[in-house]
Amino acid sequence: MSRFANRRTAALALIVLLTAGCAVGSPGRSSLEMIGRGLVGLVLSPLMIVGGVAQGLAFLPYTVGTAASDLNRALVDAQAVSLDSAYVATYGVSLEDPRVDRQTGDITGETGYGRHRPDAMLDATRAFQRLLVSQGMLEDTARHYVLGGVYTHARTRGHILLSVAYRHPGMEPFRARSKHTAIVTTFRPEHMGWREPYERDARGQVVDEVIDWVAMDYAALRQDKVVAMLMVLAAEAVKTEKRSPDYWSVEPRWMTGDTARIVHESAARVKLDETPRAVRGR
Repeated sequence: MSRFANRRTAALALIVLLTAGCAVGSPGRSSLEMIGRGLVGLVLSPLMIVGGVAQGLAFLPYTVGTAASDLNRALVDAQAVSLDSAYVATYGVSLEDPRVDRQTGDITGETGYGRHRPDAMLDATRAFQRLLVSQGMLEDTARHYVLGGVYTHARTRGHILLSVAYRHPGMEPFRARSKHTAIVTTFRPEHMGWREPYERDARGQVVDEVIDWVAMDYAALRQDKVVAMLMVLAAEAVKTEKRSPDYWSVEPRWMTGDTARIVHESAARVKLDETPRAVRGR
């Protein structure tokens, strides 16, 4: 892509963000209206993909309009976790499988995510752990890394707050105060509440160290490619030993309904330009 085209693409992203900023405060409108529609037409250059990966989960919505094959090629060239590896860990198929659309990344017959399925986040965590193991991590270590989702406004506003965290109890039960009832509860993997991040347990011990987070449109997770890119970006954040303690100030705002503004703030964390940031940890 030419220098002019790169600048034009970056400018488009900025316009999208400014438009989203104007729409903040309209809780009835989904982030897909405010941000997603603009990003559907955003085609990323290989350099932008490399730079975006280094910026973490906030980059995820920007990948909606880029072909799965282009994303995979850029990730391989950058020596990052490949999209193909994420597909194998998440769906059990390679990008080369004839059931996979090379442009959209959608898999024929796959309807697992972004559809209010109760087990989706637990399944995503298990897939993420498989991906980490495939990248060389010990299985016992991988079981401490979890994907989290706060679904409080997924049905009413179409927004979701996603995170990746190092969970000290791993996949074991823990006791913590529920964010929804304020009752101290034993949370197990089969419980919906287990799939949300917790800063401390009932004894004051650290439960989750949030590595990274993104606020976005829930419906975007219906795209198999977007879920696989979530896995890639989360794995890269783990590899670079990133930490995002700011999550704990964002989540209370999310719970009280400030979702549109947080979606905007999340997207604004990404800076697209011609010069890629090196993917760390190489």
